[in-house]
Amino acid sequence: MTDTFILQEFIINDTSFRVHNVKIDKLICERDLPMMFLAHYDSLPDDIKTDKPLATFLKYSTQKMTTQEAATLLGLPPNTIKPATHIKITGTTVLVWDDFPLALHLQFTNTAKEFQTHYDGEPSRLMQKEAQAFAFSGNVHVLHKTTTKTLISVDLSDDEFTIAPNESYTRLPNSHALATTQILNIAKDKSPQFLAHLADVISTKVMDSL
Repeated sequence: MTDTFILQEFIINDTSFRVHNVKIDKLICERDLPMMFLAHYDSLPDDIKTDKPLATFLKYSTQKMTTQEAATLLGLPPNTIKPATHIKITGTTVLVWDDFPLALHLQFTNTAKEFQTHYDGEPSRLMQKEAQAFAFSGNVHVLHKTTTKTLISVDLSDDEFTIAPNESYTRLPNSHALATTQILNIAKDKSPQFLAHLADVISTKVMDSL
């Protein structure tokens, strides 16, 4: 008879785990990339918005442009619109629970949006801040080899998926991947120390990549 474990419960209990590796797949830190006109308009002071009603420019709302192009369109002097710093970080990590044994291959990003934008702050500090603010999303792969333990994934609808022992990774169905990343993200938000070491490793990898 084998012991049965629920993946989403096991990974947030008090069992220790280690960060096996972290890889950065995409790292963007650029100033004044084209943004939708509406984003530029929203950053304007209220007095300019009053003088330049949005209704006049609605047809340009979703058109992407630089700050200078937006200023020209609005009839404003150069440098009136403050340029933003745009940051995007994506990567993967492998977390290992040696005592089980169990490994998770996870994807992470600093934002689900195209970029996270900042109007103030030094770029390297902003990059560190965004690296620390990572969240898991996307695919989840599970490495479960032992035949003496039954491992079950339960999604947000309480549907079960048995993760059969395998010498290679098993990709979780999308709903189960979502349940797994969600419970890890909630645990990170509620108890920052839970994934503090991973946040530090991601931050170090990001800064080393600059």
